[in-house]
Amino acid sequence: MKILIIGASGLIGGAIYNALKNEHEVFGAYRTSSEYPVDTTNAASIRSLFERLPKLDAVINAAGAAPFKPFETLTEDDYYEGIKDKLMGQVNLVHIAKDHLNPGASITLTTGILADHPEKGSTALALVNGALHSFVMAAAPFIDNNIRINVVAPGSIGNHMAENELFAGHKAVAIDAVIEVYKEALFGSQTGQVFRIY
Repeated sequence: MKILIIGASGLIGGAIYNALKNEHEVFGAYRTSSEYPVDTTNAASIRSLFERLPKLDAVINAAGAAPFKPFETLTEDDYYEGIKDKLMGQVNLVHIAKDHLNPGASITLTTGILADHPEKGSTALALVNGALHSFVMAAAPFIDNNIRINVVAPGSIGNHMAENELFAGHKAVAIDAVIEVYKEALFGSQTGQVFRIY
């Protein structure tokens, strides 16, 4: 399979890239890459990336951010920052990617635990995560060529928290377990699903 990983320099994206690269032709893209640079907040940058690549069998996006700050200090611009980056970055990715994929290909997006289990300071991030869940469920039936779309929602990743520390009421999850969920979305037959792991 020819697979594009966006956010391949990050914790999750890098782990997925390393897990798949020995058995598939994997392209790793991220903002500061010299080979496959991409800024998902910029639709032209996304288009430029796909124009440099062959037709793909899968795209996994593990990039995107939103402000994490107390509710009482959030501004309209803070909300728009997350909407432009993590929400519309992934929405635009889907609209552009679908024209550069082989029939039966898959697109996997990334959100997180905060869509369902908010934590103090997570309002802006929870908003975009929840919107992405709705987007994936609503868009899935209407993407042509049997292209599947799913989203993975991981909890906090292990090794970044004390063993008994909780985030949003849940213990951290192992990165290996998270990778397996991405593989399920990648190689399975489901579409329009939110794969939660927390």
